[in-house]
Amino acid sequence: MKKIVKEPWFGKKRIGWGPAPSTWQGWIVTLIMLLIVIIDVAYFRRSIITIIIFIVAVVGFLIIAFLTGKDPGTNNQN
Repeated sequence: MKKIVKEPWFGKKRIGWGPAPSTWQGWIVTLIMLLIVIIDVAYFRRSIITIIIFIVAVVGFLIIAFLTGKDPGTNNQN
């Protein structure tokens, strides 16, 4: 799939699998996602809306990370 930015916003994590912010743009996207989740949990408490907003925020974050970052995977130093 084609990337939508020239320089990747996300890279591989040092330990584990998945995206890790590597530029200020990546950090902003990560902080916005975390802020949405925190506000969601604080405002809606325990409801189906909380679960839906959480899933949409996480999926949206992963889509943005995939489109603007390097290919995800492990960063094994073997």
